[in-house]
Amino acid sequence: MVVIISCHHFPDDERIYHKQIKSLLKDGHRVLYYTRSNSSLNLSNGLITHKNLSMKFGISAFIDKVFYSIKSIGGINQVQIHEVELLPIIKKMKNISPKVLTIYDVHENMEALYRTFSKRVRFLKELSIKVRNYNENKYLQYVDHIILANPPMGFKTYKNQSTTIIENFPKIEYLTPLEQIKKRKGNQILYHGHIGPERGLKELVYAMKQVVDIVPSASLNIVGTFRTKNFEDNIRDLIGELALRSSVIITEQVPHSQIWGIINKHRVGVIPFRRTPLTEENTPTKLFEMMICGLELVVSKLPPAQFFLKNSVHWCDPDNINSISESLISALTVKDGLSNIHENQRLIIEKYNWERKCKDYLALFKNK
Repeated sequence: MVVIISCHHFPDDERIYHKQIKSLLKDGHRVLYYTRSNSSLNLSNGLITHKNLSMKFGISAFIDKVFYSIKSIGGINQVQIHEVELLPIIKKMKNISPKVLTIYDVHENMEALYRTFSKRVRFLKELSIKVRNYNENKYLQYVDHIILANPPMGFKTYKNQSTTIIENFPKIEYLTPLEQIKKRKGNQILYHGHIGPERGLKELVYAMKQVVDIVPSASLNIVGTFRTKNFEDNIRDLIGELALRSSVIITEQVPHSQIWGIINKHRVGVIPFRRTPLTEENTPTKLFEMMICGLELVVSKLPPAQFFLKNSVHWCDPDNINSISESLISALTVKDGLSNIHENQRLIIEKYNWERKCKDYLALFKNK
């Protein structure tokens, strides 16, 4: 039996449930899945038993309840956690069952996350990072294997640990046929994901003012959840000030299962990230989702995206409004047919798909 534990993600998280857990179930593993959320979703079915605890339980209480639940269950071969706060469970499991394989899935570079979002002065920010790393390192001796969701760009974290890089690539089943792509009409541009200052959304709205002057039919759809109410107010006010209400629309976040239909209604996908510690380290999942759906891509020239793509996108300079607008206009008026789309879908089919990474993931769960 495999135990999967998460305390911050939705139960039907794309990476945890739709990719990892479904792959384990397809491979014949029994899965005991613990989540902490206010969702009423129950994913128990056949080989999976799902137990959700309310967010009213703090992390310590959640850990105690999960450990109490699993400590007397026989036949547990692997335990996988998805947040640093859950490392105490790994230690507890190792103390009672030393042969249990423990896996720590690191979704994001936490040092880069702190450096991007912490409002503290630099000294206190770096001190908090050192404290966080110290607390994490106390438990790494109980971790048998670490999964990284991003290839390291600069930080050499976990260099002394056994690691596997398992990116959040899409499933081949979402590949949009070229015949469907050829039928697209209009000049719709899509951004989807978190909506915050570090994502370059303010620069993108300014750029759209220049784009519609050259391509009047161009429109931008921003899909996702605003990080703060203040930033939402700023973006909505900016759209009004620039007289873009008919050209820029905002759509609330939708379940991931619905995003594919939305992506396929657009011609161009844009990832206008600013240069921050986080965007210089973490690979945007939306990059591969837009590739598999056959969109022309406008992407900030940052190390993670450049690691995967070369000349099949319209690169723009981070934080540069003029560069973003020029790249969007280039993508909307591309003269070479589907050459970029052909190349990006080829990369998905041959390299950047979940089916290839799934093999690496399942290999961690083979009983020795």
